[in-house]
Amino acid sequence: MASSGSAQPGAYAVEIRHLRHFLALYETKSYWRAAELCGLTPQALSKSIRRFEEALGVRLFDRDTRSVRPTLFAEEIALFARNIDAESNSLRRKLDSLLGTGTDQLAIGTGAAAATTLVGQAVVAVIQQRPNLAVNVVEGTYEGLMPRLLQGKLDIVVSIMTSDSVDRLIDSRVLKVEHYRVYARAGHPLAGLERVPLGRLLEFPWIAGDDEDRVAEEVAASFAAVGLHAPVPKLRTNSVLFASSLMLQSDSLLILPAEMMRREHETGLAVAIDTDCRTWTRPTMVFFRRNSTVSPDARLFLRELKRIVEL
Repeated sequence: MASSGSAQPGAYAVEIRHLRHFLALYETKSYWRAAELCGLTPQALSKSIRRFEEALGVRLFDRDTRSVRPTLFAEEIALFARNIDAESNSLRRKLDSLLGTGTDQLAIGTGAAAATTLVGQAVVAVIQQRPNLAVNVVEGTYEGLMPRLLQGKLDIVVSIMTSDSVDRLIDSRVLKVEHYRVYARAGHPLAGLERVPLGRLLEFPWIAGDDEDRVAEEVAASFAAVGLHAPVPKLRTNSVLFASSLMLQSDSLLILPAEMMRREHETGLAVAIDTDCRTWTRPTMVFFRRNSTVSPDARLFLRELKRIVEL
């Protein structure tokens, strides 16, 4: 329904809790799962959703006995609801600090490559200038960190852009370009060879991440260009530490950003295999919520990131 008939939009103020109940149902498409997330009974959640619909004067979900489907109105409202919820979380943290019930906090999400040096150096520089600031750093993948940024649980995310799409509520800036290389242990049969044909790489076992991304697609395209199938990993893992450790103990190969293998490479534990194909690249980017209030501490962190990259 485009209008609820007797309902009067704006008859009462929309509350943050109604926005959160709406977002829970929008994301889970299940009254039972959404109610569990919100700490409510399904009946109480349903009542909250109905009141939200009455306040807006539109139907947000089409319901039947098997499914819950967001309407066009819900799709548009979700964009605003996420931003309002995120700003509310940020405001709560700031108020806690001002009231003395919390501390000044900066919550940063980082990908594994950025965590090796870039984010660490920026955090050290920020803490030196803000000694009373509490910094919380969460490591994860781009796909795993974005929802937390949208929810206001993170202020900033620094990560390699492993996808070609960004949520409409997220703004981003390119920090630098990461170069991906094929890595092996020191003493590997391919170590020291120049312009190794891609076909030779298939003679050895491979380790890969547990998900497919744009880098995997670029690698597959390089193999396809010479009439070969991309390597089929013998092992998949979401742990970079485990993958690199296993590589150093075997003849396995893996592809990682050069930044992530800098220490192993400089200490001679690992070598980058010189292949006869182009270099695979992806940008490291900083992400933040579009049209959100950026705290002074977050702005300082962004300035330090820029300074470090420029150096």
